[in-house]
Amino acid sequence: MVKSSPLLPASTWLEELQTRIESLRASIDPESVHKLRVSAGRLSVWLELGGRRALRDDLRNLRRAASAVRDLDVISAHEHDSVWAETLRQERAEEAARLRAAMKSPRIEALVDALENVPEPDAVCVRSALQRLKRRVQRAGDQLDDSENRERALHRLRRRVRRLRYALEWLGADTGELRELQESLGSLNDLAVELETLESRGEIQALESRRKAVRHEMDERRLGALDAWRVLRPRIGDM
Repeated sequence: MVKSSPLLPASTWLEELQTRIESLRASIDPESVHKLRVSAGRLSVWLELGGRRALRDDLRNLRRAASAVRDLDVISAHEHDSVWAETLRQERAEEAARLRAAMKSPRIEALVDALENVPEPDAVCVRSALQRLKRRVQRAGDQLDDSENRERALHRLRRRVRRLRYALEWLGADTGELRELQESLGSLNDLAVELETLESRGEIQALESRRKAVRHEMDERRLGALDAWRVLRPRIGDM
């Protein structure tokens, strides 16, 4: 039988999702938290390529359930003084308990069962969705010229670049350039998350040196991300 879908089978990432759900029910380790979010994101793009809205909200909610723990893991990867490190540890323990409870929800099993029964996307839907994803990346990048909303635009561009990269990888395409841009934007976003967390603790003066360091590093990485985008922008349509 001729395969109607041009996409790689969803089974690999669905199995990864199931594995990480089971792992997180026992222990909220950083790797499983990260891979849960990645597998949910990739499966969401698989659904989008098939023109399907059903289950995408459920996958988005699953990613969000793990976002607080993931953010704290990223921040904790840096060296911190003992007071800040202990604060982060306590907050992660609280968020980890919430995530473990979420993983035991019957809705999780229902989501996995439903994903197993979604038909493969057809080629016409895939082509249409891919062009739409490219246009969305281009529009997001074009909004970077608005200096007043640049941070928001960079955040939007990062998410859309990630979805386009996943879409192309479902098609078995090389995504090296997109991956590099996504990683550049991702590093900038990680710093933005850390800075937001630091500034919410403005009363802790001992953290001021770290705040200054993060702001400085953000300025440098922002310039690098903007340069990378300008290089890649003309080639988006041909990917």
